[in-house]
Amino acid sequence: MNPSGNAQSSPHPPFQSILNTNYIPTDPEISQIRAHILPYEAELAKLNAFIKHLRARRDQVKFYVDSHKALISHPRRLPQDILEEIFLACLPTAHDAVMSPTEPPLLLGRICSRWRSIAFALPRLWSSLHIYLRFIDSHEKRVAAVDEWLKRASPLPLSISVHGDDGPFKNDTAVVDILTRLSSHWFKLHLHKLPDAACFRLAAENAPALSDVEIDFREYFDEDNERPFLASKLLLGPSQRRISLAIKNPLCFVPTTPFIWSHVTDLSLKRIDPSPYEVEGFFRMAAATRLFKGCPRLRSLRLPVSVEVSRAKPKPEPLMVSSLEMLRIDNGSTTAHAFENFIDNLVMPQLTKLHLDNSNDGYSYSDPVELSVFERLADRSPLITEIVLRLTSGMSTVNVLRGLKYLDHISKLDIVLWTPDDYRFDTDNDEALFTILAPDSPSNPVPALADLTLETRSILEETWRGFLRKHINHSTTLRRFRLHLWVESPDDIPNHDFTEFLNAGLDVLVDYGGLPEVVARDALGRYRR
Repeated sequence: MNPSGNAQSSPHPPFQSILNTNYIPTDPEISQIRAHILPYEAELAKLNAFIKHLRARRDQVKFYVDSHKALISHPRRLPQDILEEIFLACLPTAHDAVMSPTEPPLLLGRICSRWRSIAFALPRLWSSLHIYLRFIDSHEKRVAAVDEWLKRASPLPLSISVHGDDGPFKNDTAVVDILTRLSSHWFKLHLHKLPDAACFRLAAENAPALSDVEIDFREYFDEDNERPFLASKLLLGPSQRRISLAIKNPLCFVPTTPFIWSHVTDLSLKRIDPSPYEVEGFFRMAAATRLFKGCPRLRSLRLPVSVEVSRAKPKPEPLMVSSLEMLRIDNGSTTAHAFENFIDNLVMPQLTKLHLDNSNDGYSYSDPVELSVFERLADRSPLITEIVLRLTSGMSTVNVLRGLKYLDHISKLDIVLWTPDDYRFDTDNDEALFTILAPDSPSNPVPALADLTLETRSILEETWRGFLRKHINHSTTLRRFRLHLWVESPDDIPNHDFTEFLNAGLDVLVDYGGLPEVVARDALGRYRR
């Protein structure tokens, strides 16, 4: 031991030669070892106590310093109006706010008392809400939380989405009671598979500020009630600008007598649960003409269309649709003639985006699209820059692409390349697609392509990498490439290196998801691909 009482290492430790070996001490040696390390154990205990004291002192000093730094921190000194703008910028933009303590706005109230008081007093933070009925049903106190949430938004316009499913809910009546009390503040109302009774109660309310209404009905929604519901104030009020319906018979929405809905600018009518043998609910040209004449200010439109199998000659005086900028056609025919006849009978000088969908089970383009229809489309709609293709047959997609050569300004393509299950690993369609769109292809129909999105079941990595390298080598206009591949197991997802493309100024993303039309849903009922 040294004079201070601490153990001091001997210049010749008695057991140095056998330390860290497999030597087994004798009983006398064990006694010697225990006596030897006794003062060292005492010193170790003192050091541990001293360290504990230092740590406690360090924590005290740190707390003292941090508390004073907090007084002069930048967030504390931010004016309230700037802090409010930051809070608002934290809100989600792709969906309504959700009741989750890990996301704004609830998260903002968990930081400190000042932030909580500011957040709770800021109505704009609470003016949107996504309500998932299963989440509400699992805890009755959440109904009161919904009420409190929306009260904080008063008197601002409300953006509300309510998600149900095909099952019963014990608390849906309470939720509807809250919503009906606030009907005068509805600005956006999206309803997904709510019980019929809930839909009819909401439809009976007066909503003078409602501008955006979207309803996905349940598949077994009573068809006898469709027409009176579709004529309700909820859908046909004077302020509605955007209307989106998913229903068995969308044709019921359009009156059979002359009408004028000059306030409607965006309309989406979608058939749910379509049967390959049903003909009800599809629009033929007569009904579509009635709709266009009744909605003279339409900017975007989605319609399920169907016509006879035989091709019809274009009318000498097609209908002028002067304001339409986006058109989506969901083809319900067994051929491409529905699309052809529909296009041939319209003049759409402001059209910039065309979406062709033929992805329903049981349908395919049995005959190739007549390419001359695109030539006539180019004459009547010269501003088209974006094409979206959702065609059942891969060969139909390739055929339609060839027709795009008449549209001079196409810069954006979004394609789902369907492949039958029996040929799920057949990449012929993918190869044909990339061959047509290759920059060195003499028949490339879209030489000004800047943005390409492709969704397919399978494609060889060397194929799409080779395609992108060609665009880089030819210094084309392509700047963005998105590839969505379908996989059934996370083990099938490889790691990709996009450095060579990013360095060349080409934004590339490859992501993986389930089979088409399969989405994942989280605990709050939000959908994501």
